[in-house]
Amino acid sequence: MAAFACVAYLRAEVAGQIQCALVTGKAKVAPLKLMSVPRLELQAGARLVESICSTHTLPITKRFIWTDSKTVLGWINSDQRRYRQFVAFRIGEILEKTKANEWHWVPSDSNASDDATKWKRGPNLCPEGRWFGGPDFLHLSEEYWPSIPEEKYDTTEEQQSSMVMHHYIIDSVFDWERFSNWNRLSRTVGFVVRYLGNLRAIARRLPTTKGPLSQEELAKAEAWIFHSTQKEIFAKEVTMLSTVDTTGKSVRLNSDSKLFKLSPFLDNNGVLRVETRISLAAFASYDTRNPIILPRYHRVTKLIILWYHQKLLHGNMETVISELRQRFHVSNLRTVVRGAVKECCRVSKAVPSVPRMSTLPAARLGAFFRPFTFVGLDYFGPMTVRVGRSNVKRWVALFTCLSIRAVHLEVVHSLSTESCKMAVRRFVARRGSPSEIYSDNATNFLDASNELRNEFRSINGNIAETFTNSNTKWLFIPRPPHTWEALGREWCEA
Repeated sequence: MAAFACVAYLRAEVAGQIQCALVTGKAKVAPLKLMSVPRLELQAGARLVESICSTHTLPITKRFIWTDSKTVLGWINSDQRRYRQFVAFRIGEILEKTKANEWHWVPSDSNASDDATKWKRGPNLCPEGRWFGGPDFLHLSEEYWPSIPEEKYDTTEEQQSSMVMHHYIIDSVFDWERFSNWNRLSRTVGFVVRYLGNLRAIARRLPTTKGPLSQEELAKAEAWIFHSTQKEIFAKEVTMLSTVDTTGKSVRLNSDSKLFKLSPFLDNNGVLRVETRISLAAFASYDTRNPIILPRYHRVTKLIILWYHQKLLHGNMETVISELRQRFHVSNLRTVVRGAVKECCRVSKAVPSVPRMSTLPAARLGAFFRPFTFVGLDYFGPMTVRVGRSNVKRWVALFTCLSIRAVHLEVVHSLSTESCKMAVRRFVARRGSPSEIYSDNATNFLDASNELRNEFRSINGNIAETFTNSNTKWLFIPRPPHTWEALGREWCEA
């Protein structure tokens, strides 16, 4: 439809004669967006009626609104809340401006508004024509006007579809949140399974089971836990796979199921398992060939992950994943394991605490003293030196100013006491007499030769006697500080 129109007439009985006259007519081009014919006809009529009644002063005793659309009449004579938003809003506006009993049906052949939109040979615009004088049935009494039974007004077009949803709440026998350990959960269920078995045995007058749980009882308990967990999360899948069709096979899952791509099946214990491509591998266990499907977010899954994590001594996450995949299938397993392990311990992410640094010794803070007033002495070497045609060993005595980190080097020909004395005398002659000299007990030479350790141990006492006086004091410390030990390493590398 390219356009829709509406036309209004005034009908009056004067001296026993019926007269009709055109009041107004209005046509409008249909919107570019494709719309159904009933929707277009729904937009015409009510606003024009209100406009005529508000602008004319003639008393109007009765109003008749005609349309050739039975669908529109069905919408108006029913509850607008049953229909979609477009129709519901316009029906609400129509019923505010008019009444439902004022709307009537007219055949398309008698609809005068079609002269504005449906032309065959052109519109008849004569004064005696239908456009100006109104349709023929208006010149007759009301009993001859067209009508249709109201029960035929009912329509389902534009009706909102109603949906009925069923929500099943399956209460678990066990409160999984009460358990914080997988062993405790499995053994608790194992004793419950034993208790039920003993009740059956008593009813049949058979001997009961006592003592520790057996391997078969723990296996039954784990199978029951897995079945109950899957029935809570995958209730629809378990029900469909439990149903058998006419051919004796299990019903296949729908493509919208989360487990459809896993090709699941139920084993003898009613546990969902994955049908893999290695189902015929004799070297692998049954759990490895057909892993048990566990829901991603469930307390049981979390307990199993924590049990494997603790069993592997809080090992690497990839190790836990590898062990889990040998028996279970969990979607997004790596993410689930990462979240579960965080609640176990944080050793892998622990940051060691840095110890507090001690107070600097007084020799390191010797301000307003000349350089080499406080000296640290250490040896490094040996180094091979070419003398004539032979190679000889030489050591270097490293004198470090503890205040400004200045360095003085002296070559020592041997590790004897006399060589050390001569090196110290040369240092004193060049730099002046120090107030304090610090040296170690040769513990920094543990990796050197035995000769170095023995000789240095014998010269400590002689050197102290020679150079200890009123001006200089020689001090021995257990181990040299990083102050001159690092400098000796740097000189060796250079």
